[in-house]
Amino acid sequence: MESIFLRWWGCGAFDARFGDVNIACDPYLFNQNLADAEPIYDYIFISHEHFDHCHPATLRKLCCGTRFKKLFVNPGCISPAQPINEKYGDAAFERDLPITKHVPADKVQILYPKHLNNKQGTSRSFQGSEILNLGPIHVETIESGENQTPDIPTNGYLITHPAKNVSILHIGDLHEPYAALANLQGKVDFLIHLKLGIGKGLEQRLIELIELIRPHFLIPTHYRTDRKSDPIPEGHWPPNVTDEMAFIESIREIVGEKSQILPFTAGIEYEVKMPEKQVIWKWDWLNTWAVPPWREN
Repeated sequence: MESIFLRWWGCGAFDARFGDVNIACDPYLFNQNLADAEPIYDYIFISHEHFDHCHPATLRKLCCGTRFKKLFVNPGCISPAQPINEKYGDAAFERDLPITKHVPADKVQILYPKHLNNKQGTSRSFQGSEILNLGPIHVETIESGENQTPDIPTNGYLITHPAKNVSILHIGDLHEPYAALANLQGKVDFLIHLKLGIGKGLEQRLIELIELIRPHFLIPTHYRTDRKSDPIPEGHWPPNVTDEMAFIESIREIVGEKSQILPFTAGIEYEVKMPEKQVIWKWDWLNTWAVPPWREN
């Protein structure tokens, strides 16, 4: 396969088909998308235990079959911090966790971050946090930030396919940049961005992240629109943006020429031409009528 295929499923869910291996990060599917979901992934990566990232209904559909090999999670998906933080409402940790209630334990593996946020403490270290070799892909973990404690970190994942010379960094719900992220500089083609630095007075965080990592492309995610075609139904996290193009342009204004913004539409699979790593944008010719409505009478 000369091309690879990338898709944002809504919220923080993202997948990639490299040809010889398929991966997904934080899959979160609903309605017909969930009903139609098939176990096409070799590896699935979960950033943290919140329901919109570690979604039992979705994982039950995907973590099975002959192709699926392993679900990688942060430690909170197995042993969440106590007491449970009730502000997340239907996070339902008592009901949904550990995730081994839904996925066989022999198919689940905890990963700890290799690159740590020094603002969480400078004396921490975790075993088994080196680069993971999964055949065609290599995985390097970073510390993310949502709902974590110093001893129960959350994860982002740098997934690299050396033979195709392409890499994807899913940052999870990263809240702040930190010095160790400079270790990824020059390693990231596609940065899957989830809300860091978005909001009044927070722009500098996104600027610092981009300057530390210097990704070739940035794909904004973790928002939804009010389109009926949006894969995440209205009323589910995340909240709507009132104008998605204005939202994308606000990110472009912050990032400037430091990285190229790729505005993906949720639910659409995009072909990326290799080795140029160029996203192929296509026309979708669709007539909804044979005779123009204004001529019917």
